[in-house]
Amino acid sequence: MRCRPQWYLVWIHHFAVEAPDGTMASSTIIWLDEANKTAQFEPVGTHSDYRRLGLGRAMLLHGMHLARAAGATHMTVACLGAPGHPQARGLYYSVGFREFTRDAPLIKAKTVG
Repeated sequence: MRCRPQWYLVWIHHFAVEAPDGTMASSTIIWLDEANKTAQFEPVGTHSDYRRLGLGRAMLLHGMHLARAAGATHMTVACLGAPGHPQARGLYYSVGFREFTRDAPLIKAKTVG
């Protein structure tokens, strides 16, 4: 079952790192756009109790290796709320990502009636 609205993305792998107590410490899903040879890491997350242990970095590096083996020549990751999450931005920069574009979040106010 695919849970992505983008029909052109193919699921490559889902990583989940289990903590000693059995809870999920970190996870990511990798999607491949075969036409553009681009892998997308989305979502990427590490529970606050397990940050700064190298889990996210290890997942990204291993995932990039798998994505290259699947034919990807480019990788992307979305860092939503980046100014408010400098640690996430730092993680992505540390494994070779660079800023490519910025999204402008839009909000529609609820209308009465």
